[in-house]
Amino acid sequence: MKTLLFLIVATSLFLFSCKNNSGSSSKSADSENTATTGKDGFYFKYTLDGKEMQVDAADISSTYYPDQNNRFAIFAGKEDGVKLLLTVSQDMTKPSVTPSGSNDPKMNIQQGSVSLQNYPEKNYTSNSYNSTYPEKTPVITDAIIITGSEKDGEEARIITGTFNANTYSDNKETDAKNADHVVKGKFRIKHAFSSFNGGKF
Repeated sequence: MKTLLFLIVATSLFLFSCKNNSGSSSKSADSENTATTGKDGFYFKYTLDGKEMQVDAADISSTYYPDQNNRFAIFAGKEDGVKLLLTVSQDMTKPSVTPSGSNDPKMNIQQGSVSLQNYPEKNYTSNSYNSTYPEKTPVITDAIIITGSEKDGEEARIITGTFNANTYSDNKETDAKNADHVVKGKFRIKHAFSSFNGGKF
């Protein structure tokens, strides 16, 4: 009888433990999902040399420069951590395609439309174009694609897009940190216009 009672208690404890572990795993997954995708469905997801990088929704920002041929910039990543800067040289209120670089100063991407910052170490940057040696950084014509730009209220837009580019470094033979990188990803962000970032559209 004591043996039977012991087995019942042991089985109950085991089932209770399994249920708790399952709940905690589910909660952990939900937390991770919230960290990469905001509650409103905004995100910035990318891979760096095939490795998935995490960007919290709170670490995504954007700026609009109407006085600079409508240049639109997206910043993704913590200030002191690995960060990507995307520069869209087209009108951000409609779908568009931006190349990885250009010698044309009006496009505002002479150093590249994709910039990888603080990688592999802090204060180190590699860009998708080098206007001094353009032959070393072949242009990708569709490096950044804005697939959607929807008006959200009177002072904001929802911007959706993808990117696929290479960033380049000089003197790769003399320093190991000087390496080329492949960055690919997608995003859905909300840009709120203000006097600080370019006024109303």
